[in-house]
Amino acid sequence: MKDQAHEWHQKYGATLFNRSWELIERADRTADEDAEMLLAAATSRWHWGQIGGPEEITGGDWQVAHVSSLLGFGDLARFFAERNLRVATDEQWDGWRLASAHEGMARACSAAGDVDGRERHLARAQEALDREPDDENRQVIAEQLASVPEIS
Repeated sequence: MKDQAHEWHQKYGATLFNRSWELIERADRTADEDAEMLLAAATSRWHWGQIGGPEEITGGDWQVAHVSSLLGFGDLARFFAERNLRVATDEQWDGWRLASAHEGMARACSAAGDVDGRERHLARAQEALDREPDDENRQVIAEQLASVPEIS
């Protein structure tokens, strides 16, 4: 049976993840909403770190990296994207999970101005995605890959 603390961390981890995702999808965020988006992602990740396994923790790392990339914080994005990719590799994930980790790295590299890293991780993401048997999972990650910004 789960104790109260576990349920509390689970509730707030999920709630804050979803709030951050709402803000990610909002095109016209204010500066205060940008700050809220980052804080919600980081706080969600902290809650999942208290009770989650590799899937929950890497999902949180991915979201913090994604938000950091959106906000132009390349170093912070890389820090969390590298954590995500390291676990995905250690866990020997493939398909959409590995593709997602490489997508996060490609996005972080883009935010950091690393053209070679962006291209390398996009290619690795596509290779992993080609091995994903589920059409829906493949489509979700393909859309994320298509949204990785170019470096100008």
